[in-house]
Amino acid sequence: MDDLISVLLPLYNAESYLEQCLESILNQTHAHFEVIAVNDGSTDSSPAILSRYSYSDARIKALHLPENKGIVSALNAGLELCQGKWAARMDADDVMRPERLAKQLTYFQKNPKTDILGSRIKLFRYEGSLSPGQERYRDWSNGLLSDSDIKANIFAESPIMHPTFFLRLETFQQLGGYLENPWAEDYDILLRAYVKGMNFGKLPDILLDKGDHAERLARNDDRCKRPAMFAAKAHYFAQVVKQWPNKSQIIIMGTGSAGRMTFQALKKEGVDIDGFVDNIKSGGDRTVCGKPVACLTQDNAGSFFNEYRETLFLLCIGVEEGRRLAEKALANSGLVEGLDYLRFI
Repeated sequence: MDDLISVLLPLYNAESYLEQCLESILNQTHAHFEVIAVNDGSTDSSPAILSRYSYSDARIKALHLPENKGIVSALNAGLELCQGKWAARMDADDVMRPERLAKQLTYFQKNPKTDILGSRIKLFRYEGSLSPGQERYRDWSNGLLSDSDIKANIFAESPIMHPTFFLRLETFQQLGGYLENPWAEDYDILLRAYVKGMNFGKLPDILLDKGDHAERLARNDDRCKRPAMFAAKAHYFAQVVKQWPNKSQIIIMGTGSAGRMTFQALKKEGVDIDGFVDNIKSGGDRTVCGKPVACLTQDNAGSFFNEYRETLFLLCIGVEEGRRLAEKALANSGLVEGLDYLRFI
């Protein structure tokens, strides 16, 4: 039982992708697994496909829910049936590489203090090519491998792709399973793990091909949209803000929509923001959301950051070029991500 892996697979109307997903699981080099496949009230041929596979291979255990109640309900129903010591998440429109389960299990055996493990991914679209934004997100996520890098970027976006999650089943239980929130369940569970001080890891191997298509949940669910994501970040940041006791104030870098959205979300959670900073030169005193705005330029960066050494900066610049310039100025001034500043976008 110590090497039995429960593959947790919720699905809804996945007839176009389900067979290749199941074939990729059955093709694993680590054969001691069970697939807990939860059909969340599908109305297409997904139930028939799943029943055929479960009939031919006893490792595939199908749970057919009578109606569609959403992914959180399906995931928790599946967790109750898992018998393995280990749990691996999978989505019905993705494909596992053959050594995924073996490599993730081996990593845990060598790194027992890890709590949640992911892997690098290949992102592809079933129709068309990736957008520049998708390529940036893939590269950003694939670049975060260590526990420290993942934690330093936890408030930027979800740093581990959900269908690469691999963890002990008891860790899911310690976290209370999945929760119904107005934001995405995968980001939520990572943020809860972060608040609890759990440890993260990510294998440098590409172990999953993640498919994108028009019906994908992340494209259509309001819980995955920007306002919901900012609400999640603010909710959990409010619980850990005291982890920076050497910081006497919090300043948001960026006065655009992302900066203002961050301010409003944090205000709702009771987090006080002392001001903003951008690169707009102005002759008079400026305010945004009723807070003062300081001006940061290439010329005054050194003196500016020296003056604000006891400040925690929240980097909320939506334009990539502007964000990179801000990150360069922070690094050149000796400020450290995760200690002196956090990305919030």
